[in-house]
Amino acid sequence: MKKIFTDKKVSLIVAGVLVITIAATVTFFVSQQKETAADPENFPEVLSAQTEVDISEVPAEELKTLTVLLLGYGGAGHQGGFLTDVIQLAHIDFEKSQINLISVPRDLWVKLPNNKQAKINTAFTLGADPNKPITSGGQVAKQMATAVTGLQIDYFMAVDFVGFKRLIGQELDGIEVNVPETLDDSWYPIKGEELNPCGMTPEEVAEVTASYSGFNLEKQFECRYEHLYFPQGLVKMEGGDALGYVRSRHGSAGGDFSRSQRQHALLKAIGNKLWSIEALENAPDFFKKTIKHFTTDINLEIVKYLVPALKTTKNFEVKSVVLSTKNVFITSKSSAGAFIVIPKTSWQSVHTYIQQQLN
Repeated sequence: MKKIFTDKKVSLIVAGVLVITIAATVTFFVSQQKETAADPENFPEVLSAQTEVDISEVPAEELKTLTVLLLGYGGAGHQGGFLTDVIQLAHIDFEKSQINLISVPRDLWVKLPNNKQAKINTAFTLGADPNKPITSGGQVAKQMATAVTGLQIDYFMAVDFVGFKRLIGQELDGIEVNVPETLDDSWYPIKGEELNPCGMTPEEVAEVTASYSGFNLEKQFECRYEHLYFPQGLVKMEGGDALGYVRSRHGSAGGDFSRSQRQHALLKAIGNKLWSIEALENAPDFFKKTIKHFTTDINLEIVKYLVPALKTTKNFEVKSVVLSTKNVFITSKSSAGAFIVIPKTSWQSVHTYIQQQLN
């Protein structure tokens, strides 16, 4: 059994995450969307035009909002390593003294800029610059996040599993997460064991593969998995612990939507840790120290520009908005039979719901 991990929750996430990601620029305008039926083949387009905007031209004292798209992906060596496992928005409203964490389901079915219908987690793979696939992929992900939410995305931060673990474990020396509900997962995948036959012969592997699918197939290979356990309450987590906590698929009944709630708890813990180590007091140096662990379209000048505004966020209210089947989405199947998530009625209803939550 794996060890018990521990951690904490708290506010000011973006102020923290923004010290690591800080933001500014790129506005997308979403064309008016018509109503959609539950049939995914009638799904409306969600293409957005992209317009460059330099928020550093806005006087710092007049900055009203700041939105950063946070992306997590497996990276090299992982199956589907450049599909975004995590899609979160950190939206700061300086006028309302609020930090809003908004989750977007990775299985959300959209029409991408290449005119193909697919899950939104594939947008990150569509970067136009082969020499900078992560940076250019981040721009496509921003475009889709704006189309889905109706919010201007100023910047993005993308981190793979290795960078995430090093950021939490090395640069932050661990974090304390306030775990909202106990997570008990006996089926967390062990890296490198994905093809372990667990003592079966090739014939036996072929037989169970033909007889089972999905989670039932996974359970035929127990040696590929380990046990994760995070009790409710304050839990101290190192990098690997934190990654397991936000990636676990089978430890709670809510599926990906429960994962979104756990991701929010972890982001709050990161923000709290950044305040505790006074990262904003020397933000440029902290940014230069941590940038090796992630990819972002921010720069040092934007970091310097945003620091005064971010310092005001310490006591901002933190709100969690999980877009799910409990509010604006329903589950469905694509024409190929894949599990997908689509709007209950229209894209405009999704935008309206988000604005209601922010207000």
